[in-house]
Amino acid sequence: MLRREAFGRMLRLGLPVGGQFLVEVGAFAAASILMGSMGAVVLAGHQVALNLSSLSFMVPLGISMASSVRVGHAVGRADLPGMRLAAKVSLFVGGGVMSFFGALFLLAPGPLARLFTDLEDVLVVAAGLIPLAGIFQVFDGIQVVAIGVLRGTADTRVPMWIQTLGLWGVGIPAAAFFAFGLDHGPAGLWWGLVLGLAAVAVIQVLRVRHHLAGDVRRVLIDEDLGSDPSA
Repeated sequence: MLRREAFGRMLRLGLPVGGQFLVEVGAFAAASILMGSMGAVVLAGHQVALNLSSLSFMVPLGISMASSVRVGHAVGRADLPGMRLAAKVSLFVGGGVMSFFGALFLLAPGPLARLFTDLEDVLVVAAGLIPLAGIFQVFDGIQVVAIGVLRGTADTRVPMWIQTLGLWGVGIPAAAFFAFGLDHGPAGLWWGLVLGLAAVAVIQVLRVRHHLAGDVRRVLIDEDLGSDPSA
């Protein structure tokens, strides 16, 4: 039987999560459109760098999901030290893994680009962008883990707005300005994305710190079931 109040609470918790994915996917789609205006070769080089960063991003994405579960379990048993420990470990591991990948991108952009293409003109563009992707993905990894921690505490609405403002209020405008206003081309566009994700990462981590400094309580979707120990 559908419980309307429980369903409404579930939507209030879950819709912002979907909104976060929409905001992020939309921002990268917009970046690709902007990059495409510079030509097919530039877009191809951009896609190589983006594919590499997307591949490495799967690791912190998995850590983010695990952090949601670990933090959520700690919330359920009212274990504030456990929440904080899970958050710290998740952020440390996520940041550490992406720092490793970032160093790899900085040190070996050419060989990494050749895993995707042997076209020399595309390789030149890709090899110039992959080091920027290395810087970019450190912030990307940290912000996605921080979002996972916050989801474990049922904090989804504020992180969605942080991501929206960071990517669409800072990242995309900065990318367009650096690429076209300052005429820095593809590298300028990526620097704008770096700036946007850096803003998101810093604010999300501050949100985690602020949120876990207080009293985090369990959120019951279905209060009738939650009040019955045998349910």
